[in-house]
Amino acid sequence: MQISILGHSMNVSQRLDKYVRSKVERLQRYLPGIEEVRVEFTRQSTKRDVPKCVELTIRRRRTLLRVEEQNADPLVAFDLALEKMYHRIARYKGRRIDRKRGSAPAIEDTELLAAEALPIAEEAEATPPPKLVRIKTFQIVPMSVEEAIEQMELLGHDFFVFVHADDDRVKVVYRRKDGDYGLLQPEK
Repeated sequence: MQISILGHSMNVSQRLDKYVRSKVERLQRYLPGIEEVRVEFTRQSTKRDVPKCVELTIRRRRTLLRVEEQNADPLVAFDLALEKMYHRIARYKGRRIDRKRGSAPAIEDTELLAAEALPIAEEAEATPPPKLVRIKTFQIVPMSVEEAIEQMELLGHDFFVFVHADDDRVKVVYRRKDGDYGLLQPEK
């Protein structure tokens, strides 16, 4: 298991590094086969009492589990993120067991509704245009729609980009406001 601890706009002390490593190594007991654990600490301002953001990401085979938490104390923020991760691991393992038993309902592509077109809002002339502030890269692994929905839920996102295993086309699954899911796919 590879452990990466990064600090953005802040230094990660030896005490914090040692604490995080000792806690992260215990995750292997709950979820065997973890390939990589990435812990990122971010401070948005130079003020001392400003919340620090902790992003904890676990990569295991074809699965990513991710949680994020904020607190003024980075140790407390990490503990809160770790607690969320334990719940996410339990939910992930529960879904795997349910799927093996056949009790999880299958979601068909035909049941997913296409996205509705959003009206374009007029922008005020005085506001500056938004700028690109972050670029993320990720591996794309072929998977089914059900696996993509599960991965989206495990990451805690509202959408997920994936390559469909059957036709090798890039698709996007997303959560609708009513709680159901939608699927975006390019025309042939």
